[in-house]
Amino acid sequence: MENKFSNKNKTVAENSMENVYRMNNYYRRMKIVKRVISHIVLIIFAIFAVFPIYYVFITSLNSIGSLAEASLSDLLPTSHSSLANYINILYHHPFFLWLKNTLILTGVSTIIGVMLSITSGLALSRFNIPLKHAFLYMLLILTLFPFTMMVIPYYFMFAQLHLLDSYIGLIIPYSAGALIYSSYLIKNYVDNLPKDYEEAAQIDGLSRRSALFRILVPMSKPVIIFAMLIAFMGPYTDYALAGQFITSKSLYTMAIGLYYVSQGDIVINYGTYSAFAVLMGIPIFILFFVFQRYLVSGFSLSTYK
Repeated sequence: MENKFSNKNKTVAENSMENVYRMNNYYRRMKIVKRVISHIVLIIFAIFAVFPIYYVFITSLNSIGSLAEASLSDLLPTSHSSLANYINILYHHPFFLWLKNTLILTGVSTIIGVMLSITSGLALSRFNIPLKHAFLYMLLILTLFPFTMMVIPYYFMFAQLHLLDSYIGLIIPYSAGALIYSSYLIKNYVDNLPKDYEEAAQIDGLSRRSALFRILVPMSKPVIIFAMLIAFMGPYTDYALAGQFITSKSLYTMAIGLYYVSQGDIVINYGTYSAFAVLMGIPIFILFFVFQRYLVSGFSLSTYK
């Protein structure tokens, strides 16, 4: 009798262990399947993300006159690939002059716009300003309108002020554009910062203004850098406003130079266009690579409320 019970218990234990082993194998296989599927999905999305960059780069190595001439064989490096487009841009055109003009214009407008947005963002976050909410909604609405809508009004206004064909006529609207969006970003970021730090600084003897600039500004470094990058991108890549305001070749920016260099007799020379786009994207790539650790925190904590 005891042998029967012991054999039965032994059989139940073996069956339970076998079931546990089967379940472990099942979950292990499912984990592997999920990992393989997730990797496949990520690879597909990575291909979609990287392919346009690869296409622009490989096009810059070929002498493609137009998109109609492109074929599947142009997607692969061949013996006909060369750096002729890059050499043409760097040695036969004032590329570095255009780069210097662009960096001066974008640098000045970015500094002015972000400095003003820091003060306005701190004020909107920490001070009880009359009609503050109405002003915030107005800023939010202004960010929804495309910048190109202001080209004609700006043109007529600055023509009356004799500011066309000068950097001052571009710095003013670029700085204003950076101010509108960056103020809202910085305001939302500062809203998430506790007031204990600035209150403790005031107890230690700092004035309200000193507490704001010496405590909150260093703490807001991620969103300020993020705002600077966004403010830099606008003037750096803008053609709509710069193309209408600037007529002197010595004042050309990179965007105007891109249009000037890539224009053929009938169609756009896409090989030259792509090479110029690659060269133009290098400073942006360097900036985003250097400040990438600030981008996630700056964007995540400054989203609209």
